[in-house]
Amino acid sequence: MKAVKIFVLMMFVMSASISMASEAVPDPDNNPGSSRQMMGQIEQIIYGYVAKGGLIERLGKVEEDLFGRSLPGTIAERHAAILNFLENGTDEQPSMIFKLGVAEWVVDKKIRASQPAVKRLEDLETNLTGASRAGNPIVMRVESLLATLVMDPVTAVPVTIPANTVMKFRFMDELSPAKSKAGDSVRLELTDDLIVNQNLVAPAGSLLVTEVRAVKRPGMFGMPGEVRLSFNELMPLGPQKAPVCIGKESERAIKSARASGGRGEGAVIGAGAASIAGAVLLGPLGLVSGAFIRGNSIKIPVGSVTFVQTSGDCTVAAYPIPISLQTPDTSITTKETVKEDTSSGGYNANRDTIIKGDVFNQNNGTPANSGGDFELPPEQNIN
Repeated sequence: MKAVKIFVLMMFVMSASISMASEAVPDPDNNPGSSRQMMGQIEQIIYGYVAKGGLIERLGKVEEDLFGRSLPGTIAERHAAILNFLENGTDEQPSMIFKLGVAEWVVDKKIRASQPAVKRLEDLETNLTGASRAGNPIVMRVESLLATLVMDPVTAVPVTIPANTVMKFRFMDELSPAKSKAGDSVRLELTDDLIVNQNLVAPAGSLLVTEVRAVKRPGMFGMPGEVRLSFNELMPLGPQKAPVCIGKESERAIKSARASGGRGEGAVIGAGAASIAGAVLLGPLGLVSGAFIRGNSIKIPVGSVTFVQTSGDCTVAAYPIPISLQTPDTSITTKETVKEDTSSGGYNANRDTIIKGDVFNQNNGTPANSGGDFELPPEQNIN
């Protein structure tokens, strides 16, 4: 009976997606928003690559893998409906990627946003049951997992992340003036959960959209190389992106982390580091939006960490955490384990970094202190 309810729900959501897609059908060419472009985007989300072959053949495979059947409508409408189903969802139902992220977080307290959906789903199923259910419709498998993990249906609520919220990220790709080139994408993952008033905004493992803006190769007579790196957006659970930058609060966190003198997961990259010549790319609000990396043979290895902050208030979709899974007494949490620092008043060894709810102006919901009215424990640093 539960499987039947899940299937009916799935068809309802898809019907809504097709209805929304039919209102604005893109032109069937290779321009942004076209059927060809959306087909590649769909395949990247599901499989992690763009398949070869004709659009009709590829579309049929996607529909069979996702739903076990073909969808009604034109090719363009079906492409738009599937992409909307995967990324945006409806007012009644979050997207499939949102739900998959919730399932991962419930099991592992981390998501694998850099992996394709089929890989993430197979790993979850193997972890929980010892075997993958490959061959069954993907949507049915995701809903079945959630029905096993949580009692209530997964929903999304709008949540505002205040400006200057500081977050820590880990580099997943290596950077160096010798090998990096302009336009390269650089993956960074959130190290700890971002939780606002017991709503999960971005689990650990969420990706930061980052790009190499410019590269200057090392020159003769010891002239250093340079890499200009732009930090653009955090990709949370929901479809909305959160703009980020390097600003005063994140610079303070970087300096504090490097000054802590402990040993941690990786080198701390940022202002004051030997391989960083400060923050140099100014954004439209006067906030720094990138970093300037210098050095002849210096490289930023995988595992290095840095801090960024939200560049303004932003509203995103978040998962209301059930009481059984809630972290006690937090408004905004980025979990970090730190050493006690008696020089700055002392910190508990396993204390979360918390912005209490009273930093918000109760009249308009904005931060009472746009400079960030909170203390950030120093991050452990390694040489």
